[in-house]
Amino acid sequence: MNNLCPICKTSYPSDVKFCVNDGARLIATDSSAEQTEPQLHNPFERQPQIGQSYYKASIGNRFVAALLDGLIFLALMIPAAVIFVFAFIAAYGNKEEEAAAFCIVGILLFLIPLAFQMFKDGFGTGQSPGKKAMKLMVIDLETNMPCTKQKSFLRNIIMLLMGIVPIVGGFIEPIMVLATNDGRRLGDRAASTMVIDKSDYFN
Repeated sequence: MNNLCPICKTSYPSDVKFCVNDGARLIATDSSAEQTEPQLHNPFERQPQIGQSYYKASIGNRFVAALLDGLIFLALMIPAAVIFVFAFIAAYGNKEEEAAAFCIVGILLFLIPLAFQMFKDGFGTGQSPGKKAMKLMVIDLETNMPCTKQKSFLRNIIMLLMGIVPIVGGFIEPIMVLATNDGRRLGDRAASTMVIDKSDYFN
């Protein structure tokens, strides 16, 4: 038995799992038989898209990961929200200096959840807390390394900007995840990143 790359058709020994040329998962073949098309172990196994190195991550896992990260974002927002309430009360009582001070503190505290939202996918091994819980990660397709904080900022700022577009803006990125073969939204395409199952990652 040999392993065959489904993209470049290079043959490897059975103990090699990924192609060194394009990163595709190798498929077991019977070396004694002439085969023009590689056969999968399991007919229900997900198949890689031509020209890609990784499988599309589970949509369900991505949804749960996004939900968990959203809850963390909201929790980080609580201190800033409380301070802004104090600022409103002070302003209502005509305590302008006190209100201004509360506003400055509230803005500084708001930077914490904002930074989390922008850089969350650049933590550690390309995993936000939600993605880590769901065993997902963001990979930099240009380097085959985990997503950096710079790439995380780029992929997430695109989503933020899309959300500003009235009515349809907030739906564009989720639709891209659902409708594309690789599950890459506009932010991923701008940053050359992709969300994958951590078990699929190789380095």
